[in-house]
Amino acid sequence: MQRGFSLIELMVALTVGSFLLAGIAMSYSAIKNTVLTTRQLANAQEVIRYTNQILSRSIKQTYESPVITGNGVSLEVKQNANSPSCQGSVPTIEYKEVYTLSNNYLTCDILNNVTGESLGALNLLRGVEALQFSSSRSGRLIDVTVTPVNVPTQFANGIVISLAATRVIMR
Repeated sequence: MQRGFSLIELMVALTVGSFLLAGIAMSYSAIKNTVLTTRQLANAQEVIRYTNQILSRSIKQTYESPVITGNGVSLEVKQNANSPSCQGSVPTIEYKEVYTLSNNYLTCDILNNVTGESLGALNLLRGVEALQFSSSRSGRLIDVTVTPVNVPTQFANGIVISLAATRVIMR
């Protein structure tokens, strides 16, 4: 009487085990891709949320229509004295906030409205691949096209945020 497994039984077990291992590997790969895409979307969402928050505050509190310069690559927003700035300070003079993109950072520079002297530039947000500004003819509606770094392909052309200069419209 012989004990053990036959060659055919071993080959069947090896085949079944290989299929199971292949299935587990494919599941792991799919889950890993899903997690990566989820992280990219979360990062993109945070970039969009913060960009919307900072620019919305700035554009809504201005009393003059924002000015787009440099063929749409920078936005200038004049602010009254004692208004909160993009950097969190409250300048006691009239000033201008200048938003640009620099080395994947959303940057805000505060300029003295009279002399044009910089009161200090600050990198506000990292992870912005592209930033483009446009406006309506009246200048009261500003469209900001933001493309976060490593954004999933369906958002590769950027996400448009439309902001109204509320105080300019109410005047």
